[in-house]
Amino acid sequence: MRRAAAAIVGAQLGREKRNELTGLLAAHFTRREPVQQAGKYTGALMSDLPDKNCWSLAQHAGDASPDKMQRLLERAAWDQAAAMRTIRDFAVAGLTAPDGLTVLVLDESGQVKQGDRTAGVKPQYVGCAGRVANAINFVNAYSTARGHTPWPAPGCGFPKSSWPTHISAT
Repeated sequence: MRRAAAAIVGAQLGREKRNELTGLLAAHFTRREPVQQAGKYTGALMSDLPDKNCWSLAQHAGDASPDKMQRLLERAAWDQAAAMRTIRDFAVAGLTAPDGLTVLVLDESGQVKQGDRTAGVKPQYVGCAGRVANAINFVNAYSTARGHTPWPAPGCGFPKSSWPTHISAT
């Protein structure tokens, strides 16, 4: 019974934090609709879906087709650099310990992809394959006693070439 209650409380906190982040990101979009879709996209990415593609994310979000997800990822107007800073600041604020200690750990990971239509996929060196392959690379960062967060989030659509050169919280 206690585990079920803890899971419910944890899920509610997760939704609240996701909504808080979506609200913070709203300033970086030019229209209201992409902000709403970005919230649905984030919720679907954080779900336990076994396969995360535009169809499965759209279905999880309650959309009839992947069109809205694809529009968000391909054509929505937004300030990518400012959004990345907002996400970084949000992650650091949530992971900073009460004594102010934050430990930064970088762990580059990758995933080999067969196609070339996933955001960020291109021929590049990927450590898990030990060779150049069609792949997406991402970096996990911001690790503390309270948890960790990926930077940038895997599959979030930020090509590695657009990552900030300095991701320190200071």
